[in-house]
Amino acid sequence: MIPLMGVKLPVGNAVLLTSTIGGAITNTQNPKQTDVYTDTFPDGLTIDMALEDFYDLWLASLVTEIEVTKTTYDMH
Repeated sequence: MIPLMGVKLPVGNAVLLTSTIGGAITNTQNPKQTDVYTDTFPDGLTIDMALEDFYDLWLASLVTEIEVTKTTYDMH
């Protein structure tokens, strides 16, 4: 299994390869968002998730073989 994780951006979504994540910090302008630094996004990528929640997702993706899926639907 390739360790990928899907994250919500302030506008849109992204998929990250967990092994390329170098670090994450709380966004300085919005504490409910996290800036994630990866090999692909060395300048950082702002995700719409608090740092604590991102940490839990990242750690679970790195240390488990369990596939975690979450499906959401936009309701109109």
